[in-house]
Amino acid sequence: MNKLTIIADDKAVYVDGASFSNLDLSTAGIPADVHALQWNATNNAGWIEFLDDQNGHKPANEAITALPAWATACVAIFNAKVAADAAAAAEAAAKAAANQPKTVGTTTV
Repeated sequence: MNKLTIIADDKAVYVDGASFSNLDLSTAGIPADVHALQWNATNNAGWIEFLDDQNGHKPANEAITALPAWATACVAIFNAKVAADAAAAAEAAAKAAANQPKTVGTTTV
């Protein structure tokens, strides 16, 4: 993973250009005041963007040099979705292949 973006409100995770939205990130432990996280693994740097505070002020972004545990949890949820989608696609392909007519020479059996 080179680049990571997490947008909490959208329940979205972007990894190297691939993305899923509406993920169930409830178990990741994203702090309530987080809007988004941007991360670049090439230089081990990124930042966390925050929601407006109770007075309507937007806090400054927080620079980070390591991913917080909640971001790693979001990546695990993303990877689980990738694996589930790949498994579902493989199952659909196997079912489609099993549903093809059998042929012997030029005769359909």
